[in-house]
Amino acid sequence: MEYYELDIADVDEWTETANSFVPMDHRYREPDRWQVAMTVQQTTTYRLLRWDQPGDRLAFRTPSNIRRVSAEDFYWVVVPQRGQFAAADEHGVTHITSGRAAVLALDRQCRLHIPASVAYGFQIPRAEFARPGPRPPVLDLGSGLGRIAAGMIRDLHAERSALTSREFNAVCDRIAELLCLMSAGDIGPQQSHLTELAETIRQYVRQHIGAADLRLPEVARALGWSPRQLRTALQQAGTTYREVRQDEALRAARTMLENPETTATIGEVAARSGFTLTWFCAAFKARYGETPREFRKRRLAESVRPTAALGSSASATVSTTRSLAP
Repeated sequence: MEYYELDIADVDEWTETANSFVPMDHRYREPDRWQVAMTVQQTTTYRLLRWDQPGDRLAFRTPSNIRRVSAEDFYWVVVPQRGQFAAADEHGVTHITSGRAAVLALDRQCRLHIPASVAYGFQIPRAEFARPGPRPPVLDLGSGLGRIAAGMIRDLHAERSALTSREFNAVCDRIAELLCLMSAGDIGPQQSHLTELAETIRQYVRQHIGAADLRLPEVARALGWSPRQLRTALQQAGTTYREVRQDEALRAARTMLENPETTATIGEVAARSGFTLTWFCAAFKARYGETPREFRKRRLAESVRPTAALGSSASATVSTTRSLAP
């Protein structure tokens, strides 16, 4: 993990520094007296900033800023410790005060009022975080999971000199998971709701085996969730996405194998189900107690046997009838 500390007392230097994170146009209330102390912690996945800013400023995301850096791959979570922030876009104004946090998308035109303040800015990969609705969600950090997440952010900053990149990312993963759950309103779901969510995922996989990309990020995107939400929902329901996908793929493969009209080879059935042939044979036998070839042979025999028996019975009936004829 890379971390460094900055003390800046010049607006031009600060503008250049701020724009290295997300390009914006800036206006300063007292540019001649400008001063900021900032700490930066970052890896290739996450970034955590903490700043102490005595003066006020406005920051604008303009079309030219967006063309320069789209910022479509991440969100910024603003966590004030002191001072009231405001974020304004075409949907209205969102106020962010101490004890709360807001998840900001900066891939669109907006205006930020950043007052004299002490605050954290937490950059989260967009693929790992769902931010529903047009307005930035404001999260309560005063109790419950919010309070835990806020404490983890403070501790992550305090231990900046003692953490490796792996440890920093691991803590950031947990913080992002908590914030994501809060943003999506998934805190404390009932078991029936968890079962419903898991069944929705299962049905999507079942309906799209062999016809769509069933990697977890693509399934989450198709359902309107983040990968983190999908994983968390399944974990809380007592399963994993890997288990769901494997289970539904094996079910689909079994259905193909027991259909006497299916001409696909075992290898083709494996490929359509998303398996390699060796892995498919091993997984199928572990689940159903026999290899795919053995299963197909047995089911084919079972489908032929009643017909043969019915033919024998019909022949016997005809013979008996003939023997009784005058």
